[in-house]
Amino acid sequence: MTDGCSRVIIAEDNHILREIIAKGLGWLGSWEIVKVSGGAEALAALAGPGAVLAILDWKMEGGDGLDCARRIRAGENGINPRLPVVLVTAAGDELTETMVHAAGIDVVLRKPFTLVQFQSAVRRLLA
Repeated sequence: MTDGCSRVIIAEDNHILREIIAKGLGWLGSWEIVKVSGGAEALAALAGPGAVLAILDWKMEGGDGLDCARRIRAGENGINPRLPVVLVTAAGDELTETMVHAAGIDVVLRKPFTLVQFQSAVRRLLA
């Protein structure tokens, strides 16, 4: 699915889920996977060339996933504004479709999600 030169950033404050997501990505292809726990770290990791996907938790320290997505869509620090963005969240009704659309999120995965759901979403975005 990839050539090994592509970078995926996983911004998730739960280290166990971060590792599960990384493992699921590894089964789909060969990426450089950058794992961070906060929004500011995610934006820093996305600033260079080669990023093909951002996976963001909604509520994290140092900038939440919606804020990160808005900044990605603005092309901040040279980030590709068309970069696919997956938001993972345990949120219920407090996360509205309007909020998701306004931030430019491509896919929302609500926790708990299955590995099949996750991999299917990644395949669709990177096809």
